[in-house]
Amino acid sequence: MLQVDVLSAYVICGAGSLVGAAMMRLVDTPDPRLRRALDISMVGFVILGLALGSVYFVGPAPGPVAQGVMAGGTMATMVVFSAAMALFAGAAPPGKLSLVLLLGACAGVVVVAPMAGPAVFLRVAATGMAMAASLVALYARRFIWRPRDAVERALGLAVAALGVSGWLRAALCLTTDGAPPPHLLLLPDWMISPYAVLYGMLPILVATLLLSLVNARLRQQLNLRATTDELTGALTRRALRELGPAMLERERRVGRGMALLMLDLDHFKAINDRFGHASGDLVLQRIGAILRTQLRPEALLARYGGEEFVALVPVDDLRIARQVAERLREAAMSTAWLAVDGRPMSVTLSVGVALLGEQEAMDDALQRADEALYRAKNDGRNQVQVAIAAA
Repeated sequence: MLQVDVLSAYVICGAGSLVGAAMMRLVDTPDPRLRRALDISMVGFVILGLALGSVYFVGPAPGPVAQGVMAGGTMATMVVFSAAMALFAGAAPPGKLSLVLLLGACAGVVVVAPMAGPAVFLRVAATGMAMAASLVALYARRFIWRPRDAVERALGLAVAALGVSGWLRAALCLTTDGAPPPHLLLLPDWMISPYAVLYGMLPILVATLLLSLVNARLRQQLNLRATTDELTGALTRRALRELGPAMLERERRVGRGMALLMLDLDHFKAINDRFGHASGDLVLQRIGAILRTQLRPEALLARYGGEEFVALVPVDDLRIARQVAERLREAAMSTAWLAVDGRPMSVTLSVGVALLGEQEAMDDALQRADEALYRAKNDGRNQVQVAIAAA
């Protein structure tokens, strides 16, 4: 079997990382979150490219300083990528202080490398890189456990492979005796080539998957813009009809439940009559913004009628669905509402909630949520009512 040279694989990995950084920079997106994720990814690729690309200049026997740069740069790259993955996955990234402390620890590896013995440094570096890979997996866990498409699934597999290979490498380094090799892979001979191939191809693979992910998100956003209600920023009723069933099928495929919320502004006609239609439009515009802010990015929000909205929300059970509805209702009630002329207004929501059955169609859930909303209106408004379970 062909034995792949590890140091050459590192050089290829470094070159691929710099190509990946260029790919991140060339992407043009109006979405600020995606742009930030791409910029952070670019920084990570540059760090890895410089750290591993340096092997080309130090020759076949890198010393302690070069080894420290390789290990510290790789760890720093994974710390940076944890923040990027969080943004791509729609989660909150690590705090700035946490990132500074983690990057400081990576820099410490570079400083300590020449002072520590080769065996100690090898074990510390392998454990540190395994922990950094776990950090990436933590923030990319949605791609691992609940991917929405083939691209997310492939990205999750790449992240999982990085984490598993990192801990396997650390375990072998901690339990295997022998002189540390220049390439820092203290592994059985038959494992060295697979690791070299994995590390050599991973940057380009990840960069390609990230670009595919961004392209898919941009296509989705363009489609949403074409089907968005201009006044409220919510989807149109037609868009809900088109996108809702596909979202429902996708979430069922990964074993997640769905709730349908029907929301109606209380006494909206009275607001128009008393404060004018301009104030009514202002209320609709603002309530749309409030609902979008309170809902997670993966939820669908549509303007279903004049002052009526529908939200499709991925949830685990009915209790959480009711909590989401109560949060929306309370957000509307606690907002300070002012008419166009500055007069104070009272704006509240009534909400009907239906948890979709395993095989239930969206139209059936809409009917049950509408019945629950009707009860909320009849029982005094500004409240949440839950529909009976699907048959």
